[in-house]
Amino acid sequence: MQSEVSEVYQCAASRLAGPDIGVHRTALRELEALAQAHPAQRRPVADALCRYLRGPVVQAAGSSVGLRAAAAAILAALARRHPATDQVPAGAAADAGCGADCEDCLDIDLTGSVLPDVDFNGCRFGRARFADAHFRGACVFDGARFTREALFQRAVFENDARFAGARFGDTAVFGRTRFRAGADFSGARFRGIAWFGRGEDELPEDDLAWEQAEAWRPVAWDELNEDDPLWPLAVLEGDYQDWEEGGDGARFNGRVSFTHARFERAAWFWKARFGSEALFHQAVFGGRVHLVQPAVDLTGARLSDTARAEEQDWPLGWTVATPGTEDGSYERLIPDESVAPYHGQLADPDPEVRLTGLRILGELGNAEPELRQRVVDTVCAYLRMPLAFDVTADVFALTPSQFAEVRTRRNAQRLLTDRTRTSADRPIWEDMHLRLSGATLIDFDASGCRLAHGDFTGAQFHGSTTFAGASFGDVSFSLPYARDGRASFHGPADFSDARLSLWTLRHCLFHTDDSVRATGTTQDLVQMLLGARGTSAPADITTGFRKALLTAGSETPDNLACVQHLEYGTVPGPSYAPERERSGLKITGTDILVSDLAWRIEDTPIPASVADDHPELTTEQWSAATRVITLLLGALEAD
Repeated sequence: MQSEVSEVYQCAASRLAGPDIGVHRTALRELEALAQAHPAQRRPVADALCRYLRGPVVQAAGSSVGLRAAAAAILAALARRHPATDQVPAGAAADAGCGADCEDCLDIDLTGSVLPDVDFNGCRFGRARFADAHFRGACVFDGARFTREALFQRAVFENDARFAGARFGDTAVFGRTRFRAGADFSGARFRGIAWFGRGEDELPEDDLAWEQAEAWRPVAWDELNEDDPLWPLAVLEGDYQDWEEGGDGARFNGRVSFTHARFERAAWFWKARFGSEALFHQAVFGGRVHLVQPAVDLTGARLSDTARAEEQDWPLGWTVATPGTEDGSYERLIPDESVAPYHGQLADPDPEVRLTGLRILGELGNAEPELRQRVVDTVCAYLRMPLAFDVTADVFALTPSQFAEVRTRRNAQRLLTDRTRTSADRPIWEDMHLRLSGATLIDFDASGCRLAHGDFTGAQFHGSTTFAGASFGDVSFSLPYARDGRASFHGPADFSDARLSLWTLRHCLFHTDDSVRATGTTQDLVQMLLGARGTSAPADITTGFRKALLTAGSETPDNLACVQHLEYGTVPGPSYAPERERSGLKITGTDILVSDLAWRIEDTPIPASVADDHPELTTEQWSAATRVITLLLGALEAD
């Protein structure tokens, strides 16, 4: 009997995986019937359905979409069937608990899948993997139970995502998840870490997942007003030392509700972006929290006794009630009267109220130096809110509310920059950190600003941008040592006399190379080579480079041999994203850019032959010389 069941399964699974779309519906029916008749086949049938849904979408008069919807519906029905709770009375089954080792809760892997309308309402999952999934239709996880990790990193929800009353028994990962409409987590319970921060996986060097990572295909970054910042998919474990590092966090374009949600451990929203109201009414927090965005409303929220020893960062305007006002074992979050009259005006839908809020914040920072960094963080979080309209549209094409939003953003930018440059009529705010990762900035003028740190990774600079004469203790326009998280300049940019370090602009994307102005050693090198980045005739660049090299070094046999191995051309991106092409100086006949080899000579012991000829050369001098070589090569590259 068992062999017959296995044969039926193998036959149906093979036909479902085959190229003949005409037999897929029959195969789905056979698998569904098999799982109903033989409960032991639930798991292998679910695995076959997941493999099918992870496969490519076949465009055949829309039939593929209907088949995928049918497969998802069968998978959901299997996940709702739970022998341990089938006999539990109605109304009690929803809260019947399962442990992480429950064999009846289905493990599913829909990594990278493209899903139509899905309804996983009331489903019970073990480990659920939805990383890089694209939910194109309605999406319901109301009342779902996840006994192990729920992995949604980098997933994209095109329509409302519903997780009302969901139970997450382990870590829930929504790192860099994009919610393009609304999101409802009301009444959800997070027993493990609720992660809405960066979206890159951290893998040990010997992890077999690195082989799988090469096949990962994230959903295209086609967000309004933004180039693809090339946020990383995975990094080596240990590259990040703490949670406040890395790429973009979760992105909520529409209204999101965590009303009555319960976070038993950390609730982490570092670099998360809220494009509309974010309701945390009556939410309970039991661990570490980072939630500083001005759109957040914490009315009625509380801290449990387990949270008191943990660090929490709240939006400006909210604070924990002073001792003596606790409600049992809970502490309440209340409006912070110490920053009155600011009461969250930046979250108000009325643009005039938001402008008033900016004025209040500026005055508050002028009067209270110890609050200046929190004011700056609040304004930066506001500027990181995703915009729902095209900022490049003609001003006369904007609606009144859109025009008002542009005006408010310009005022927010000026609040940051005017107070960090010397002025006769106001005190300068010293040692400020601008955290503008992923922000959409319009005609950003930071000329002459003095800042301790500027984080512009993934930022989108529209209109004219100037950093002329600006100075930073530290500044980043991409993630460390990589082109990942690069900033984009959509208009003219001026870095004249800006005090920037060696690698600062290397990986930025300039849409108008001929409008970039710069002075100083590093910027002069970049400016000199920017013209090559926009060329449509790589053969001309190759010819010019070879001629210049031979002119400078003479036509010796070694130089003649050298130039035959170098050319200007285009190479594909990494294996997980070959479409991310780069152009630059490369080894003839290969897909290897010279800059990818040149960095290997940096910071190494001075070669013996060099040391013998130049005994006075120090290690630092050798490192500086080789870094300049790499900079020159990198500056020739174009995406």
